[in-house]
Amino acid sequence: MSIIQGSYVTHAKLPELGSGEVLSIDNGRIGIRFASGQRNFMYDLVAPHLTVTSEAPARPPTKAKRASKAAAAAKT
Repeated sequence: MSIIQGSYVTHAKLPELGSGEVLSIDNGRIGIRFASGQRNFMYDLVAPHLTVTSEAPARPPTKAKRASKAAAAAKT
């Protein structure tokens, strides 16, 4: 299976990244979103180390929302 935009891949030399989604492939570069963040690689260098998988990447952790000032003032 070939690597195309939207496919899921794993990196053989960096297994700690887990699986990632291919966001873009252009101008000899590939952008992949892993759970830890987006990474950009030179396509020719990384392609031999990528394996297409059906496993979707984990969602990045959501940030806690801050309480609004109005809600904080109402508590006092």
